[in-house]
Amino acid sequence: MTAAVASTSSPLAGAAEIFPRDMDLTVVSRNPTRLSDATIEIVNGISIPCIELDSPRASIILVTHNNLAFTRLCLGALLGHAERNDLEIIVVDNASTDGTTEFLRSMSPTITLIANEGNRGFPAANNQALAIARGHFLVLLNNDTIVPRGWLERLIDHLTNDPTVGSICACTNRIGNEAEIDTSCRTFGEFCDFAARRMRELAGTTFDLPMAPMFCMAMRREVLEKVGPLDEQFGAGMFEDDDYAMRVRAAGYRVCCADDVFVHHFGGASFGNLIASGEHGKLFRANRELFEKKWGVTWRSHGGRRKPDYDQLLDAIRAAVAAIIPKGSTIAVINKGDEQLLKLEGMRGWHFPRQEDGQYSGHYPADGTAAVAHLEALREKGAEYLLIPRTSAWWLDHYPPLAQHLDQTCSRVKIDSDCCLIFDLSRRDLKNEQPQETWQQRHIRELCAALLPAGAKVVVIESTRTKPDDADFFVIPADRLEWLGQRDDVKGRLIADRRHVGRIYEIVR
Repeated sequence: MTAAVASTSSPLAGAAEIFPRDMDLTVVSRNPTRLSDATIEIVNGISIPCIELDSPRASIILVTHNNLAFTRLCLGALLGHAERNDLEIIVVDNASTDGTTEFLRSMSPTITLIANEGNRGFPAANNQALAIARGHFLVLLNNDTIVPRGWLERLIDHLTNDPTVGSICACTNRIGNEAEIDTSCRTFGEFCDFAARRMRELAGTTFDLPMAPMFCMAMRREVLEKVGPLDEQFGAGMFEDDDYAMRVRAAGYRVCCADDVFVHHFGGASFGNLIASGEHGKLFRANRELFEKKWGVTWRSHGGRRKPDYDQLLDAIRAAVAAIIPKGSTIAVINKGDEQLLKLEGMRGWHFPRQEDGQYSGHYPADGTAAVAHLEALREKGAEYLLIPRTSAWWLDHYPPLAQHLDQTCSRVKIDSDCCLIFDLSRRDLKNEQPQETWQQRHIRELCAALLPAGAKVVVIESTRTKPDDADFFVIPADRLEWLGQRDDVKGRLIADRRHVGRIYEIVR
């Protein structure tokens, strides 16, 4: 039985949020992940609070390698939301070159810094910190996360109240396994409100899962002593968390997720730099092979948690495929390692993106050019159709070159915003074909028909030169939203906002 660790430290006084509630948390690019210039300016301009920490009951460990803005954001929230001072923060910097090391030195003595002369990788760096950590509770936290108030106490409660739990992670918006949940938090204030509401409504809720990702993973010291440090064979990182979960269970403990603790995770801030060069894929394959050899198993992509309408979506997709696509066809399906989406009766389902051996690649394409190149590679290998489930429709917004390429070189055989999009990858005869309405144009047309009065004059913004002066309403497609900041002479009242389609405004004169 694990005894709770007593502490004489007093709770810290509540304070106003360190960051503005309207600070934008949406990213402007992936692989690597980048924040907007406005958000970076706010983060860099905030004075991170220094707190006198003492007699640590918990040790929080971060590993950094460049990405100063994310580190400032992480530490700002961590210290700004700290409710007790009986903790220590240990940061291991893997030879940053962007000012991160100097910033971390300026945070002494609030944080303990280990500054490596070279990049030792994620497992080894964490082990350096674990070796000097003094807390009874140990937390590995990525530097591209934001923690809410109460997060640490709640994780400690779970570890204290149930000694069968060996390691426990938070739930989050982006991680790729059962710990990931759907959220729509776009600002710091929305994140804080969502996390507080979830902590209140799901208080005490945990569940078992195959692997506790180390973006935010906590354990008791006794577990570390029994299981041991992270396996440094995994080098820069990837699969060390799968490996540790196997070891925790082998030691007789459970691996769990705290559903009442939500930590925002940007994801891809560090490893995203490796994707464009192809190094990410090489590392992924090498470490997967190492993991499989060590445990004598075949690694499978982690499943996501089943959403309430997931089964209905699967049924709708399978019905659409059966009705439209000839038996025996090969269908590339955009997904994140979901094997269920490939189970299409009488068809061959392929992951998109995928590796040479057919398994999910472990990451999305770095950009639109990479997405098009991967599509063409699969087409050459025999993919005959591309299926985009409703849950992946954001791809066409995020990768404009892919959307344009599909419109120019493929024929759409199904467009259903409640189900999926299906493209025939056969080369189109552009010379004799009438121009197709793009998926976005169709959604805009249908949205206007449903919401606007018959006969209304509507202008769709196509460029900065478009003038909706004589219109009753104007529509800004999702990929033209910058128009708003370039035309301060036009005023409108928002009628509808569809994330991957666009916005409809009523002209205000």
